[in-house]
Amino acid sequence: MHTVKAVFVGCVVLALATFAWAVTPVISNVQVSQRSGTKLVDVCYDLADADGLAQTVWINVSGDGGLTWTIPSGSVSGHAGSGIVPGAGKRLVWNAGQDWNGQLVPNCKVRVFANDGTTPIPPTGMSYVPAGQFQMGDNLDGTSDAQPVHNVQVGAFFMDITHVSGTLWWSVKQWGASSGYTDLGGAYAAPTHPVQTVSWYDAVKWCNARSEKEGLTPAYYTSATLAQVYRTGSLNISNACVNWSANGYRLPTEAEWEKAARGGVTGWRYPWGNTIGGGNANYNGSGDPFESATVKTTPCGYYNGSQIPAGPDMANGYGLYDIAGNVWQWCWDWYDSAYYGRPDSANNPRGPAANASSRVLRGGTWNGDTDELRCAYRCYNSPGIANYVSFGFRCVRGP
Repeated sequence: MHTVKAVFVGCVVLALATFAWAVTPVISNVQVSQRSGTKLVDVCYDLADADGLAQTVWINVSGDGGLTWTIPSGSVSGHAGSGIVPGAGKRLVWNAGQDWNGQLVPNCKVRVFANDGTTPIPPTGMSYVPAGQFQMGDNLDGTSDAQPVHNVQVGAFFMDITHVSGTLWWSVKQWGASSGYTDLGGAYAAPTHPVQTVSWYDAVKWCNARSEKEGLTPAYYTSATLAQVYRTGSLNISNACVNWSANGYRLPTEAEWEKAARGGVTGWRYPWGNTIGGGNANYNGSGDPFESATVKTTPCGYYNGSQIPAGPDMANGYGLYDIAGNVWQWCWDWYDSAYYGRPDSANNPRGPAANASSRVLRGGTWNGDTDELRCAYRCYNSPGIANYVSFGFRCVRGP
């Protein structure tokens, strides 16, 4: 981003994401164009809502292809603001000259939000995953580890739109170093790439540091009394050591992760369908420009429609990127194949209460095969493993 003397705002914004921030409302068919010779940007979209409620509509604007959404975008008119009735062919106008005069960026992107007042607005950088039942596991590939297929009820939560990036990891780690978090590990190929080489202990403690840095209530404690925040060491804390109602960050449970990955769709092998190609996600041999690197991660949110090989915007039905591929994602649960599908795992399951030997990882990785990217694929490893360059995570929060 840089200031220029141009009399227009440079906006390369034709490849736009479609975001459905809850089951309803749903924004689709987003098209953006800048009016010739002006600093006005037209945003056209369709708005659907199952119960026909009037919506509040607004936009975010990014100057770096979707990594951050910090460009001022309050000067909007048309079908924006409160009282917007659902329908096709909606149009709002962003006065970029008033909000952001004289700016030019090579990779601008716009996203449209709608909220009907019945669901909470997500914190910046997160997406809302609504409460409800979903079908966990599948029978598509005969993998016994993903069976039996069973219905699971999960409460609502917010989830990071992307993996935790190197930039975010480092800023929280630096804050934590002077606040009792003395042993947070982690590395990254570039600041915009996901953090990796992260143990489960690192991820859990970092969630607490992120919460405290933002003035939120931490989720993880050193004992069931919930008296001492977990900040250092390698503790095999149990379900009882978690303040599940805290407003701070935590790892998703395995069930929350799979519900989020499926994006509101039942029965697909991958978050986007039943087949996979290099334009869908980052896996071993996907053919992206980072294949020659030592650590072959791609930037967080890279698969936004401008990826190589070419492909569509890969945000799933809940607006999540890289939910499959790039780096493995730590989950909260201890791994136990016998727990999967048991009757007591049907309502907000949090995994076995007793300590096992491994914690769950989901989502697949840049150095793995395509089968690992399936929604139902289950991986596990020791929580103390920190030397794997393919272990990362993303956070969730309560609504």
